[in-house]
Amino acid sequence: MKKIVNVLTGLSLMTSMAMADNAVLAKDGLGDFLVAPVYFAKNDICTKVTVFNTNKTNSILAKVAFREQSSSNEVDLPIFLSPGDVWSGTVCQNGNDVVLSSIDDSNHPQIADVLKNGKSLTQQSIKAGHTDVDFTTGYIEIYPIAQFNEKSTKKVEKEILVKRWDTLIKGKTPSKLVTSGVDGYSLSANVAFKTDDKYTTILPMVAFKGTHDKTLRGSAIAYGNDTSPEVLLGTTKKHQILKLLQHKEVDFTYSNRGKDQYIVFTYPFGYIDSQIRKYKVTVRDMSENKEKAETIIFSPTPKPQGAYMKNEVSIVSVEDIITKTKNPAMFVEGQIQIQDITNITDVQLGNKKHASFIATYVTFDKNKENKDEVLNATNIPFK
Repeated sequence: MKKIVNVLTGLSLMTSMAMADNAVLAKDGLGDFLVAPVYFAKNDICTKVTVFNTNKTNSILAKVAFREQSSSNEVDLPIFLSPGDVWSGTVCQNGNDVVLSSIDDSNHPQIADVLKNGKSLTQQSIKAGHTDVDFTTGYIEIYPIAQFNEKSTKKVEKEILVKRWDTLIKGKTPSKLVTSGVDGYSLSANVAFKTDDKYTTILPMVAFKGTHDKTLRGSAIAYGNDTSPEVLLGTTKKHQILKLLQHKEVDFTYSNRGKDQYIVFTYPFGYIDSQIRKYKVTVRDMSENKEKAETIIFSPTPKPQGAYMKNEVSIVSVEDIITKTKNPAMFVEGQIQIQDITNITDVQLGNKKHASFIATYVTFDKNKENKDEVLNATNIPFK
C-alpha cells in the first residue's frame, strides 16, 4: 500500500510514555485502541474503514472487529501493517447480508481472495451460532496485537509479518518485537460514508492511549478466537476505558424541529442481549432569543413515553424527542441535553450505574437520485 507521512514530536512521545500506566482519551487521534462509534451498511449507504500506521519505522499487527448493533456479535479479521502502511475495507448491504470487501495487501493471504469477492458478516456470525444479528448498523474496534521495530522505512513483506504473528501464537518471541506492546502514537483510523461511490462525510475514530503495555503470546491471539477486551487489553484497561466513557450528560444543538437529525449512542463492552438504559432529556428552544425548556424522562416506566434506549448501539431521533414534548410546535431550533443515561441491566460498570458511551450526531439526506446519504457525522465532545 502507499506510504503516509508521520509527524512526531518529542512531546507526544513523552506524553504517551507517561500515560502508559493508565488508559486515557487521546487528543491527537492517535492511540493503541481505536473505536469507530458507528458504521452504516444499509440501503444506499456504505462505509469505508481505513486504518493508518503512521509510524515510519515500525510494523504493527492488529485486529479489526465489526460489532453489530443488537448485542455486539462480532466478526473480526487480522491486518498486517508495514511502516507507514494503510489498510482499508468497505461494508455494504447486499440483499439480507452485510458484506465486507477489501483488496488490500495487508489482509491475511488465506482470506485475501474471499475479501476481494466480498465476505458476508451476517453469514459468518450465523455460522458461529449467533441469532437475530443485524450488521446493517454497528461499530468497529481496532485492537493492537504487536509492534516491531524495523529500524527502517522500507516495506516489510506481508509473509514475514504473518510468520511473526504465527510465532506469537506458538508462544515464542519473533525478531524485532517491541515487548512493551503497541505504542500510543502510531495507529489512527476513520470511517467514510458513501452513496453511489460518492463520499459524503468522514468520521474519525475515537482513540485511546495506554491500553496496551505488553505483548501477548499463545492461543489467545489466534486469528479465529473471539476478540475479547479482557484478553487483548486486560480487565484493568477495560475498566479504565469504561470509566473514561462514563458521562453524566451530552449536549448538542438542533434545527428545523430535529428533522433527519439523530444521535447515535454506542455502548462498548456490553456484549449481551436485551441491554436497556433510561435517560432524561431537556429540550430548549432559542429561535426567538427567548429560551423555552421542557424536561422529559425516558424509561420503560412510567408511561406515557415508554421510550428508552436498548441494544449496544441506539439511534435516537431528535424529531421524535421533540414530538414527545407537551407543545412540539414551539421547539424549532435550540439545544438538547440528554442526562443521566443509566444502565437498568447488569452491563458495563453495573446495573443502576451511569452508562459508558460515545455519542455521535448524524444527519441524513436524500441526494438528487433520491437515495439515502449521510450528510454529516460528528463525535459529540465528552463532558
